[in-house]
Amino acid sequence: MDAEAKVAFPVPLTQTLIESRHFPEALVTQSTDFLLLSGPEGFEVEIAIFRRGAAKTLTEWIDATLPFLRAAQHTELPWFAMRERVVAQLFELPRSGQQFSQREAVFFVPGRVVRVSCRNAEERRAVAVFEAVLAGLEVLP
Repeated sequence: MDAEAKVAFPVPLTQTLIESRHFPEALVTQSTDFLLLSGPEGFEVEIAIFRRGAAKTLTEWIDATLPFLRAAQHTELPWFAMRERVVAQLFELPRSGQQFSQREAVFFVPGRVVRVSCRNAEERRAVAVFEAVLAGLEVLP
């Protein structure tokens, strides 16, 4: 649980380090809250929370804020997130010379947008943590 970001999510009971940073003065295109989960093999999952701004749809928000996710070599799939099964977009980014393959899920929660990223979709534990966080994320009052 991160009280300042007003979210809770499941994490492995062992070998997990959680770092959080909060930026209350961030612009609408910048994250207000950033959480990084690291495991024994390094960075596993990032959670970034943004203000929703004026975007009426998730597609509109992604196009305005994270347009690189729609690159031709990325795969985009409809998905569901959280216990409430809110509509999300899942992006699979292939391995490149500079990074492991990654997964990104983006979805709306009341007044905000959440982006959950698996930093290494080639590592089994990182994918399991990503899936658990994505499915179990809760927005706190």
